[in-house]
Amino acid sequence: MKKLRHNLPFITAKIQQELEKKLPGISSHLKMTPYSRKSAKEALALNLNPKNAAVLILLYQKDNSVFFTLTKRTEYNGPHGGQISLPGGKKEANETLKETALRETEEEIGIDKNSISILGAISQVYVPPSNFLITPFLAYINYVPVFTKQEREVASILEIPISQLLDENNVKIKEIPLTKYAKTNNIMKAPYFELNKHIVWGATAVILSELKDVLNR
Repeated sequence: MKKLRHNLPFITAKIQQELEKKLPGISSHLKMTPYSRKSAKEALALNLNPKNAAVLILLYQKDNSVFFTLTKRTEYNGPHGGQISLPGGKKEANETLKETALRETEEEIGIDKNSISILGAISQVYVPPSNFLITPFLAYINYVPVFTKQEREVASILEIPISQLLDENNVKIKEIPLTKYAKTNNIMKAPYFELNKHIVWGATAVILSELKDVLNR
């Protein structure tokens, strides 16, 4: 476990090994969702015509630890305004999903996409409030990054030690009002990760849950 948390070559080798196996997928996703979640396969079968998007979990070594990046979105009038997210966004015409993840990462946090090594993708996640189908990619860089945030979309950039994601004490539950997300006054109990004292829930938590399970198995 010590190597897993603090050594980038070890953790990237572990990921490459696990990507050759069957991914946990929906079983991991359900651990961090407050409601019955459709799998990506189910969403596609229902002809919901979701918008394709991609995000990137970018790993790097710093201060004898392995980190990844999250962003806090700027506040806007939408279902995901102000939330903690992974770098990423909507697929543009004439690009692959991997190219989307790399382009969005460069735009949002200022990391040269040509310096990023892609390890592979984990399971797609369907997001009902925005009708997005998200493909998460795992990647790494071999240097300590200097970030430049995109002012229009990114309020701040968070550097998260991978050890925090793997710590079971950081999995918690809170009550969330649904007014903003489902236009109802109901309250739901939602699981979340507490990372750097930030609440990380929703699709981002669902994606990170699979990464956590992949690293732990």
